[in-house]
Amino acid sequence: MISILGGITIIPAPSLLVVFTLSHAVNPLYLGLVSGLGEALGGITVYLTGAGGKTLWSKLSSKRQAFYEEPMLSSDNPAPKQSKLRSKWDAFRGRLVGLIERRGGLWVVFIVNAFVWALCYPVGLVAGSLHMGLKRFFLVSWAGKTIRGLIIAYAGHWGLHYLLQWIGG
Repeated sequence: MISILGGITIIPAPSLLVVFTLSHAVNPLYLGLVSGLGEALGGITVYLTGAGGKTLWSKLSSKRQAFYEEPMLSSDNPAPKQSKLRSKWDAFRGRLVGLIERRGGLWVVFIVNAFVWALCYPVGLVAGSLHMGLKRFFLVSWAGKTIRGLIIAYAGHWGLHYLLQWIGG
């Protein structure tokens, strides 16, 4: 359950910390496999958010564009500027879209899910907005997150063992 929550939320859930800690008491192989499955199931919501967000965003931007194309009654009200955060997100998203479209999106999704924890959410959102295919996204995400779960579980198993010996536990 913790891994599913870790895959759903953008706020960092302690799923990797729980996997790391539990690996001393539970078989790290099974723990890594279950962790990868849970995070991949949770990641489906991120993908679906990206897929639905693209549709919603295109509707909102077309309404906003139509609003700004209407003649303004007064020249004292210029169109509001785009926020810095929004423009940085648009630039970052543009780079991700280009990387996923050019380099083969499945490899990007796999590598990010296996090794780069912080980029899982933006890559899932972009993959959803590009309509990569839910089944393909899930399988590749599952493979990557399972590798990450196994790495964390075995690191916790061996690392906690030596740490507990060192502190006398």
